[in-house]
Amino acid sequence: MRDDLCRIGIIDIGSNSIRLVIYDTTSEGGYKIIKECKYSARLSEKITKESRLEQHDMETIIPVLRQFKEICDEFEVDKIRAGATAAIRNAANSAEIIAFLSEATSIPIEVISGHQEAYFGFLGVINAFDVEDGFVIDIGGGSTEITLFRGRRYQHSISFPFGAVNTNSMFGQGGNWTAEQVHKLQAYVIGRLVEHEWLSTGSGLPLFGLGGTLRSLGKLDQKTRDYSLQNSHGYTMPTETIEHFMATLPLTPYEKRKELDGLSKSRADIIVSGLIIFHTVYQYIGASCSVISGEGLREGMLHDLLNPEEPVRNSALEYSLNTIIRFDIRTSKRHLDHIYKLAHSLFEAFTVEGDKVEQDMLIYVATMLHRTGTNINYYQSKRHTRYWLMNSPIRGLTHRQLILCALIASYSTKSRKQKMSNLHKDILLASDDELIHKLGALVQLSIALDSSEIGIVSDLKADLHGNNLSLELQGAPALLIGLEDIENALKAFRSAWSVKVKLGFPSNG
Repeated sequence: MRDDLCRIGIIDIGSNSIRLVIYDTTSEGGYKIIKECKYSARLSEKITKESRLEQHDMETIIPVLRQFKEICDEFEVDKIRAGATAAIRNAANSAEIIAFLSEATSIPIEVISGHQEAYFGFLGVINAFDVEDGFVIDIGGGSTEITLFRGRRYQHSISFPFGAVNTNSMFGQGGNWTAEQVHKLQAYVIGRLVEHEWLSTGSGLPLFGLGGTLRSLGKLDQKTRDYSLQNSHGYTMPTETIEHFMATLPLTPYEKRKELDGLSKSRADIIVSGLIIFHTVYQYIGASCSVISGEGLREGMLHDLLNPEEPVRNSALEYSLNTIIRFDIRTSKRHLDHIYKLAHSLFEAFTVEGDKVEQDMLIYVATMLHRTGTNINYYQSKRHTRYWLMNSPIRGLTHRQLILCALIASYSTKSRKQKMSNLHKDILLASDDELIHKLGALVQLSIALDSSEIGIVSDLKADLHGNNLSLELQGAPALLIGLEDIENALKAFRSAWSVKVKLGFPSNG
């Protein structure tokens, strides 16, 4: 059942690979990936000395694009947007190639300019993170785009005609590197960076990374650290990690690199050239850290297509939650908002240690998403909710916040004596275990107060004096459904918050 969804196929004809991603999209601009296909073409290796892409080389990708179109037809795609980036864009016969491919495949293909590619990458990042200022770097096979944004608004960008594939051909020797070759590529990149003054105006900002090079480095680092959350989006690499990669990967022979856990064999040769470009830019702009983004060019093309006038969301988190509720929960937003109102009123009665704004946000996300597991099994929903949130497409949260939301949303009365943070002690803080118990118990009590989902408890008034909490429920006088749920939730709540609770029910009038 498609409802009012629009199904869109985005085809990205890149310098290294060609991808098709099919999205279901809502009228509000939300989207969900339902299919992705990839073909490794390495077009930038086919560019001749005259900077041409010959027709006989292009004929090899026509069957790929035709199959992509067949897949779109099978999935009943409403609209296809196809864009070609650096390899075709920079070819001397670019217009000729685009016309040839468009006619042969019956897919209208547009050339994505360097400016557009940087802008689309920015759109992908800014709608996936709640961040005000930063840089974006997108290292492709044949180009590298760098963008500066401030106040969630695009400021400057530049597209350089070098990427992981063509610089590997120019400077590497079949994937093997000497110190001299590394230095030559670094000097080559710096020679282009110095031409743009604005690259020196954002020292200390985070650098958000797109593309296969950054995803591969993140996976390698996660394997090395035995990282407990298998999620590359939002994974942060500090300066020392990037320096470690730079000191080791270029000197590792190509054949040994192919055996590294977390690195695909198809990227073992070009990972070094991509790393050198990335490290050089990272040092030059004075970045504070690197954050991997799972969303970039293709999502940016989609944002631009769906809402070209206002493609930047004010809050990545709110946008993400609304999309998840629309696609994956299918429950009343009124009910979820009501639970949060009760939870917020209860939370406000307490003076808490730590960041109260962040804790209120964790409560909000947990209440909005606590029902996700019911899609799998209503009676074991908490277990499924925890897994779903740990592996979810929630945007705007750090990995720590994501784990906390999952554990708070799936909290049960049986959790009271468990050390909740054990599995993720590499990510969570020592104080987070108590936080999970407190916020988890508070959220579960709020859910229990509206277990009927019809708002019998319309509001509550909470007054704390010492360790005595007076909880006056407001609404209909007869609370018949869910009394047992409330009593069970109160046991966990009293234990977690170390309070005695006097529960007052509404009276007539």
